[in-house]
Amino acid sequence: MLADIQKRQISKIGIVIDIDLHSTQERLQFINKCLRQVFTLNNEFSDISQFITVNIPGYDSIEIACYFTHVEGQGELETVLKLIKTKESTYADCLESWRNCLESNNKLIKDKDYDKFWISNYLRFDTCFGDDKKQAERKCSMKNFEYIMENKKDIWNFNHSVLDEIKEFLHLFVAES
Repeated sequence: MLADIQKRQISKIGIVIDIDLHSTQERLQFINKCLRQVFTLNNEFSDISQFITVNIPGYDSIEIACYFTHVEGQGELETVLKLIKTKESTYADCLESWRNCLESNNKLIKDKDYDKFWISNYLRFDTCFGDDKKQAERKCSMKNFEYIMENKKDIWNFNHSVLDEIKEFLHLFVAES
């Protein structure tokens, strides 16, 4: 990591992870612990979307900020994606019946796994049409998420208010500091 920072002359680093079922404070402690394994920290994260400065011997310093993907304080990327979907999601929504069936048979699926499965079905069955179906794994799955984000922007509402915080976070990296 240090070699990449020096070689590429990186001045800012953003860390984005899922909050899952943790509190913001627990995630901040986790990030601080991980950073202490790589850097000598003069200060640590006490909040998201705020830079801390890390001095690197033989280099300059870098600024690091972090953000936790969530919906109302819990969840992950898939939880956000499920909320910002724009297309009809019949195939994905019918998974709720499957989940109810599991529960009635004393089988549980974690919200995290359910949301991942929901997104997979939304991408594969609710938003995959025409020639894309012939290349579904490449064009209609999380395996090639970059392709989806570049070529199927209309399946997400990028103006949804749940994205406001992460937009503010990302703005830290384009604004003059």
